[in-house]
Amino acid sequence: MPLTLRAISLGKILKEAFSIYGEHFVMFLGISAIPNLALLALHFGLEKFPVVRPHAPGWTGLLAALGVSFASLFASSIVTAATTVAVSDIYLNRTPDLWDCFSRLSGKAFRIVYAAFLVEIVVAVGFLLCLIPGFYWAGVYGIAIPAVVMENISAFQSLQRSEYLTKDSVARIVIAFFMTAVFTGVLVAGLRAGAAALGLTPHSYGNIPSDRVLTLITTAIGGILFGPISAIALALEYFDQRVRKEAFDIHQMMMAGPEDLVTGTAAL
Repeated sequence: MPLTLRAISLGKILKEAFSIYGEHFVMFLGISAIPNLALLALHFGLEKFPVVRPHAPGWTGLLAALGVSFASLFASSIVTAATTVAVSDIYLNRTPDLWDCFSRLSGKAFRIVYAAFLVEIVVAVGFLLCLIPGFYWAGVYGIAIPAVVMENISAFQSLQRSEYLTKDSVARIVIAFFMTAVFTGVLVAGLRAGAAALGLTPHSYGNIPSDRVLTLITTAIGGILFGPISAIALALEYFDQRVRKEAFDIHQMMMAGPEDLVTGTAAL
């Protein structure tokens, strides 16, 4: 069912995020699975060797922890970016394609990850300053990645764009992100507890303890299954704020040809 670019309430954005995810479940599952499975493989590879485990003492453990942190940042930011591409296609009544969503990020991957890194640094500093600034800056810069993807701008410019677009709407960005993030966290915890209660704890893998194996696997599965929801919500917020601030819906109608207005295929 085609969607229409329009300003909508926060409640409708959350409802639409779940609706879009349900209607295109397999595609979003694929977008999330590819980076997260690669990340899981990296975790298992490092855990096989105690000296380079992320929680091992010494500089090797520190380097491993930094490497895993970067890989996690890369995976989450690429999932958000590819999800934004898919949501834009859905809005234009085009059938989103899994590989096309990734291929359209070519040439932008570094900027996407760099923008995500800058946002994480700013938010982390905010949390160190007594939590409230962290929540606030998470809302201010919450749609920086969609801005990089859709507007082909630099990482620094994406933060400025997000700050402009979220002005007077920071609270709804924070609520949209943290509600979906908390929902995901609860489901991941439930998945882990359910697996343990049913006796599905896997055997140890080499010298990796079984409880660590369970944590890695359930975290990956939870991220794959539920992670796209937050990414979809942020993409919807990006388009919603552009409609509110820049009449983006009217702009798209003016750019569309007669056939595009009927079929909804004007290019974002």
